[in-house]
Amino acid sequence: MKVKACIYTDAGRKRAVNQDSSLIKVANTSGLGRISFIAVCDGMGGLSKGEIASCKAIRALENWFHEEFVMMQGIDEDEIFDVVETSWRRLLGKISADIKRYGKHRGISLGTTLTALLQIGRKYILMNVGDSRIYLVSRRDVYRLTHDHSVVQDKVDKGLITEKEAENDLERNVLLQCLGAGQIPVPQIERGQFKGSATVVACSDGLWKTLSEKELFKSLCPQMCVTPEDMLEQSKKLTDAALERKELDNITLAAMCLEY
Repeated sequence: MKVKACIYTDAGRKRAVNQDSSLIKVANTSGLGRISFIAVCDGMGGLSKGEIASCKAIRALENWFHEEFVMMQGIDEDEIFDVVETSWRRLLGKISADIKRYGKHRGISLGTTLTALLQIGRKYILMNVGDSRIYLVSRRDVYRLTHDHSVVQDKVDKGLITEKEAENDLERNVLLQCLGAGQIPVPQIERGQFKGSATVVACSDGLWKTLSEKELFKSLCPQMCVTPEDMLEQSKKLTDAALERKELDNITLAAMCLEY
C-alpha cells in the first residue's frame, strides 16, 4: 500500500490566531504493514486560548502514536482495534481533564474538537468529538464518516429541520460537547473497511461549512491525488474557495490518499 499525504491550513480573514491543529503520521511496521494516522482539532473560537487546547490534544495524539500504540504492535490484528478503542477512551478523558486543569489554573475557559482516524491494512477506526469532520473519498463517491456533536445536527437527527435548513440555522456553531469544556465527552467511535483506493480527508468546520461534498470529490478523489504536491495544490484551491465565499473561521484540511 502507498500513502500520499498533505496538510493545508489558513487562519482566515478575521481571526488573528489560527486555533486549528493537525497531524498525519505514516509508519512501516513489521507485524501490521504500513499504517497511517490522521487528526484535526479545532480550538473553540469563542473561548480563550483555543489554540492551546487544540495543540494539547494533537500533542497527546502524537505521543499516543509514538509511545502507547508502539506497544500494541504484537497484538493480533483481529484484536488490536478493541485495544485501541479502550486506549482512546482513556486518552480522551485525560486530554479533556488536562485542558480543564490548564484553564482552571488560569481562570479561563478553553476547549477543542477532535477527530482522528487510524488505518491498519484495509481497516480503520475513527473517533470524533465536536464538529470537525472526516470524509472518505473513493474513486466514485464521497462519504461523511463522522457525526457532528452540535445543536444543529441534533435538530436534523430529530427531524426538526432539514440538512438544507441547517446551513443557515442560527445555532449552527453551538456544540453539544468538546474536549476541555462541559461534561466528560462521549466520543463517536466507529470502525470500517476500505474497499479500494481512497482519500481520507479530515477538516475543521471552516472548510466544510462552505464547500459541498461534490467539490471535495472533484478535488481529492484518488484519481486527482497523483502526487503529494497535487494534493496540496487542490487543498489550497478548496481553502481559497471557502475564503471567497466569505468564510471567516480558521480552515484546516488534512488528507491521506491510500492506494491499495
